[in-house]
Amino acid sequence: MSKQHVFFVDDDLIAIMILKKVLEKCDLHASSLSFKNGKEALDYFQSNYSSTDHYVIFLDINMPVMNGWEFLDALSAFTVPEKTTVFLVTSSVDEADIIRAKQYPFVSRFLSKPVSVATVNELKVMFND
Repeated sequence: MSKQHVFFVDDDLIAIMILKKVLEKCDLHASSLSFKNGKEALDYFQSNYSSTDHYVIFLDINMPVMNGWEFLDALSAFTVPEKTTVFLVTSSVDEADIIRAKQYPFVSRFLSKPVSVATVNELKVMFND
């Protein structure tokens, strides 16, 4: 049976807390895991990945140890793009980053910090697929 997993990968614990509250406010109560850098998330993902499950990842770009780009490169090596949805959550959206993100088939879109209720309501359809 397929399960849905939600990961928050961000070194800013307050940003994660705010995003979780916004998701709850929008009636998206999926169980989730939080990681403070890409390496922690990748280690967990590699050990627990199932090609039949669906993964929703809210990913910061700038983090210590392993940044968002390095995480995406590593994730590309083994994930099923149709079963993985990544939202890049960032405080600044550089046009070069948007162009770079398009090389990853599972990156859905950029979300500006802090993520609003209105933005999450637009994304609800992706959680219900």
